[in-house]
Amino acid sequence: MRDKSRGRSQLNALQSGLAEVLGADQMHLLASLARLRRAWPSIVGPMMSVRTEPIQLEPLPDGGFRLLVGVDHAIMAQQIRFLHQDIRKACYSHCRVKELAQIRTRVVPGAGIKPSKPRPEARPVGLADMRRVASELKSIKDRKLRRAAFRARLSQLAYGNEPGNEPGNEPGNEPGNDQDDIPHNGD
Repeated sequence: MRDKSRGRSQLNALQSGLAEVLGADQMHLLASLARLRRAWPSIVGPMMSVRTEPIQLEPLPDGGFRLLVGVDHAIMAQQIRFLHQDIRKACYSHCRVKELAQIRTRVVPGAGIKPSKPRPEARPVGLADMRRVASELKSIKDRKLRRAAFRARLSQLAYGNEPGNEPGNEPGNEPGNDQDDIPHNGD
């Protein structure tokens, strides 16, 4: 059985090309910064992660690293300074960034890692709907095109994005069906 813990990534073709240009040490810093950015909400928590973000890892003369954190307000900078020991420990536990000697802050307007929108849940599409879609598309002669259209229509049904269900397309709200356009007696 395969071990669930994943080892460090090896340099692939793109990374090795970048490592040649930038140098292996700089590439290691960039990879560490990328790991920090991905794990930042887990490191500082969801409230602070939308107002702060790791910007740069800098090597220090003594062999350690300095983490530069962008904050959107001076209060967040104060909070980072207050929690710097906890953040250093969390950076190691989540990203294995060791020798993080200093954490500095810089006010950067708009700093923060915005949370991604959750993906909507797909509802199951019944066999009757599949048959109805298949009969709607049977006039398409090209098999690949028909299959692509079938899959697209099933996705629309599964995620509730059926044509005509957009806001403003309720029955009786079609263009040219305004009640104000109808002349009334006495107007």
